[in-house]
Amino acid sequence: MPKVYLAHLTVHDFFFYVSRELKVGIPSEYISNTALMYALNTHIASAQRLAAGTKPHYEEDFKKFTIYATPAAPWRVRPLLGGQRTQGSYGGTLVKITYNSVGEQLAYAMETEKINIPKIGAYYRFTPLTSFTFYTVGGVGPSVIRIGKKYVQARVRYTPLKCVKKKGRCEVSHPISSQDLAEAKLISGTVIPTLPYPIILNPTIEGEYFECTGPGGEKHRVLAPPRSLYESISPD
Repeated sequence: MPKVYLAHLTVHDFFFYVSRELKVGIPSEYISNTALMYALNTHIASAQRLAAGTKPHYEEDFKKFTIYATPAAPWRVRPLLGGQRTQGSYGGTLVKITYNSVGEQLAYAMETEKINIPKIGAYYRFTPLTSFTFYTVGGVGPSVIRIGKKYVQARVRYTPLKCVKKKGRCEVSHPISSQDLAEAKLISGTVIPTLPYPIILNPTIEGEYFECTGPGGEKHRVLAPPRSLYESISPD
């Protein structure tokens, strides 16, 4: 039986990733499990592609990962004094931070026409000490990882769960990524468009899952990662 853990991630800096952008970059309330798995599987050297171009190799890398992660949901937010805030639907706090930059065309105009016309934009960022919760299957990653557009530091705390594997219909306890439905059927849920794969909230699935119990007796239901995508996750 693969080991299953409940994980709590807390960022230690202003944290952001862009889910949609039109002069203002806004992050989704959920962290893609693709980003989490790259951050957790740092022991897989061939999956760390910082100098390998911009083409993704998701399917190739998924097969090498020994730690599977579910998408992360917001857990707790520490508001920060100062700055312009927006309130998320979950009660979280984002801070708006503006920037200016110079693109190639603007740089040419500034050089030839001797005018200063930087591009103005903004990103909404989660405040430091914002926390997210997710599950891992197969083991635990580092206690400190880097994640997000600026690879900010985040601390991760893992709690082992006692689990049995079952098959059937269930409401899982976490968002799921659409690519992880390769061996399960989605019965119901709400789709959130995110990259690289849509995230499904409040999902009910038909397929394999882990029914788990936490240290305090609390119940968790975790989707079993499809073996066809994650070949290196510990076997049953």
